[in-house]
Amino acid sequence: MINASTLLDAYLDVNVLLLLVCVLWFVFSRVLDRLGLAHAVTARLRMLRSVFIAVLMAPAFAALIVMAGQVGFAAPAQTVNLTDFIVAQYLQGRFAMNPSALEELLLLRSRLAEAAFTPAGRAILGLIAVGGVACFLRLGWSVVRLCRIIAESHHWRRFGRVELRVSDTISVPFSTRGLRRRIVVLPSAMLERAADLRIALAHELQHLRQGDVEWELALGLIRPLFWWNPAFHIWRQQVEELRELSCDRQVLARRHYDVSAYCDCLLRVCQDGLRARRFMALEAPVVALVRTENRLFGGRSAVLLKRRMLSVIEGRAERHPRLAFAILSLPALAVTLTAAVAIQKPGDWSQDRIMLSTIVNLERLQAVNGPVPSFGMPAFAAPGN
Repeated sequence: MINASTLLDAYLDVNVLLLLVCVLWFVFSRVLDRLGLAHAVTARLRMLRSVFIAVLMAPAFAALIVMAGQVGFAAPAQTVNLTDFIVAQYLQGRFAMNPSALEELLLLRSRLAEAAFTPAGRAILGLIAVGGVACFLRLGWSVVRLCRIIAESHHWRRFGRVELRVSDTISVPFSTRGLRRRIVVLPSAMLERAADLRIALAHELQHLRQGDVEWELALGLIRPLFWWNPAFHIWRQQVEELRELSCDRQVLARRHYDVSAYCDCLLRVCQDGLRARRFMALEAPVVALVRTENRLFGGRSAVLLKRRMLSVIEGRAERHPRLAFAILSLPALAVTLTAAVAIQKPGDWSQDRIMLSTIVNLERLQAVNGPVPSFGMPAFAAPGN
């Protein structure tokens, strides 16, 4: 039966693993840039999403590995544990550190899990829960506003399960979905600009093809669980940036639009959004043509728009994105799942951990009773005696 301690351990594992893979992603991204694969944005986007799913499934995967070891399918020696690895490296003299400090570091996770059930720990968990509820309520309010915008818009056309609507209250085109239909909402003012209308419509339809709206909805629903973890927000920003870069590349490759006209469209829509100063809360499950924010937090939107324009101007084609995704994702998933198993609590006492505990106890004994002679070696008299 799953108890509160098990759920807390799984929650800590996901957050630690998310932080780890976020750091590894930036290192891996720099390596790809050095190899001349900076333009492989679609493969990177798919890799990020697959790794994120692996992170969420990591506790279940680690539990399966543990169960396999218990029933004899996997020997303990065949699995890797980060604690045992660090202790082994320390005993082999690979790095120098105070043994008591090392033991405290290795026990940090267990101490944090135990502290969660103290009054202070419960207060912190309560604050995290309150923040999560606030995020969920904000998402709900954004969905209500979104439904109101769609209800006040006018039906224009319908293609299968995709419905096109025109709204007088928005300035930025966006795509979203309901339970059965997918919706693209366009500003009514854009109907007077036929070229911009075609580009915006192609862009939003490409988002629907790529499943970007579903991913935005999933990340919005997960956000209340990880609102306090900066790695989640960094990961989400990376996904958003690669999503837009990939969509731009796919639209230009499919429709062969003029690059200058495409960039002009992005600039005009961005200007419309800034002049209106009204769109909707960013937590709403929508994917817009451009991101518009207020002046206080608008710096990242400007940087993203600049990167998108430079990317389409460069015009480097991304060849074989599925093959590149497979090549990039296999090692990334292997590292993620291996790390998921490695960060688990160690099982029974190993010989190395017993040795470290003995060293720590001898150090404490020496601090209390003075120098302790080495076993099998005579105690030398102090100089001057």
